[in-house]
Amino acid sequence: MIKRNWLLIPMLILGFYYNMWRIQNADTEMVFQEFFYAFLLLLFLIFLGFAVNKDFKKYHISKSLKSFIPSTIGFLILISFAVNAFVLSLRDHSCVIMHAGYDGDFNGAWFEFREDGTYKFVDHAGIGADITRGNYEIKDSIITIDRCKIGNVIVSNTLLFREENYGDSKFKVLYQINKNHIIINTNIKFLVKMIYKIETM
Repeated sequence: MIKRNWLLIPMLILGFYYNMWRIQNADTEMVFQEFFYAFLLLLFLIFLGFAVNKDFKKYHISKSLKSFIPSTIGFLILISFAVNAFVLSLRDHSCVIMHAGYDGDFNGAWFEFREDGTYKFVDHAGIGADITRGNYEIKDSIITIDRCKIGNVIVSNTLLFREENYGDSKFKVLYQINKNHIIINTNIKFLVKMIYKIETM
C-alpha cells in the first residue's frame, strides 16, 4: 500500500508542517516568511499533481475508484490549508475603528482598535514583527487594554488621549500613563487616526 502510494508520504509531511508552522507563527512576521510558505505550497502542489496523474493511470487499468485515494487525501490536505487560513483570519474580522502608530525610526509599533472591543498591536523591528491581540475598554479619554506589558514598547495597560498642535494642525495622540494618570514617557506617543467616530470620546 505505502510503496504503491508513496506520494502520500511527502504530501502528508508537507501538509502537517505547513499547517503547524502557519499556526505557530500566526503572531509573528518575518522577512521572506511568505516566500517560504509559498515554496512549501508549490512543493505540495507538485507532489499532488504527480499523485493525480498516477491515480488516473491506475484508474484506467483497474477501473476502481480506490485508485483516487492518494489524490483525494491530497485535496483534503489542500482544503485544510484554506480552512487554516480562514480560521486565523477570523481574529481580525471586525472593522478597525482607530489606528494609532508610533514611529521609532528603525523600529515602529501600532495599535488597531476594532469595533468588537478587540485590538491588534504590532511591534515592528526591522526584519520582523511580533503581533499581540487582546481586548480593550474605552471611557472618556482613557483606553484600558488587557495587558500591562507588551514587548519593550508598552509598559502600561492605560492609554490617554491628548490633543497636540503641530504647526497649524491639531492631532490626537495616545500616551501611556501610570496609576496616577502621569505620562510615563513623552517620547513614546502614538499618532491617532480615527477611522470611525467613537461615541464614548
